[in-house]
Amino acid sequence: MKAILLAGGLETRLYPLTRSLPRALLPVCDREVLHYQITQLAMAGISEIVLAAGAHIDQLSAFVSRYGGGLSFLISEEPEPLGTAGAVAQAARLLNGEPVVVLQSDSLSSIRLADVLAAHRKGGRVATVAACAVQHPGHSQLLQINGGVLEGIAPPPAASMPGPYHVGAGVYVLEPSAYDSLSGDSDVSPERQLLPRLLGEHGALAAFIHQGLWLEISALESYFSANFALLARRYALGEDWLWGERDDSAVFKDLMYINKAAQLGRQVDLYHRVIVMAGARLGDGCFLRNCLVMPQASIGEGCRLTDCLVGPQAEVESGSHLLSTAVFAGESPAAFFPHAEDAGQLP
Repeated sequence: MKAILLAGGLETRLYPLTRSLPRALLPVCDREVLHYQITQLAMAGISEIVLAAGAHIDQLSAFVSRYGGGLSFLISEEPEPLGTAGAVAQAARLLNGEPVVVLQSDSLSSIRLADVLAAHRKGGRVATVAACAVQHPGHSQLLQINGGVLEGIAPPPAASMPGPYHVGAGVYVLEPSAYDSLSGDSDVSPERQLLPRLLGEHGALAAFIHQGLWLEISALESYFSANFALLARRYALGEDWLWGERDDSAVFKDLMYINKAAQLGRQVDLYHRVIVMAGARLGDGCFLRNCLVMPQASIGEGCRLTDCLVGPQAEVESGSHLLSTAVFAGESPAAFFPHAEDAGQLP
């Protein structure tokens, strides 16, 4: 069985992080989203992976070229951005008529793909959809699941309606008869066009309900949350299969993560929920609370930052006092509210 990793799309809600870096290569606790997904595939015994992407294709190709251990990658390049159905249709020419696991680059989870494949075989249908139960689905379409069967798609609920709701987890298993009928036209999202199309053509689909870590990475706020959610899992469970065995960082109570390649000045005060990634520099006398500091960022002396995202290679001038602010290299500081979009579930 092969896999398709969908790493295309314009990713405008993550700008300016995605100005020079694709979402799939954004670091979550200093490891790329794509790294975690490749780990999932390898754990399930899937070694042949098709990478479907258009923008940043050179960076993505260079990244996967570093993998050995029996993993092989094929590139399905999109001349223009395609939706999920279009990307799968184009990548299908590389599948040799085999079933395929499809993963979207806008999600990070602890889903064990071997369990999804087992559910697919048991379900005996042309497609299986992984789903998660969430209390607040936001604008996500709802999956109508009954006894392990996906029967339909419903629009997002009114804000006052209580959950939980089932939403797509960004993982699908497709038989050839499911993807052979797909065309190269673009679509908005799997739940709005791809899955309704398959339901219309094949009737009900199989469903796998995941209980565990699942995070959507679709905007700056959810990217921020994803880092701390993964760190919380690491703190609770230790170095499990998803986090891996690492010696490049230190993890402390109160959700503190410091990469060993970061530089901290004297009398730095890190107070609750702080991530400092590789190559970042914090000046003397800084105070940080609920902050994500990305690789190669620099924070000057005497700064006080609360609820802030400091992007790669960004600089914060000495003496700055910032609250609910995002700082990016070459951009003006922008308002940032890290708890405004907290999509996903733990642990």
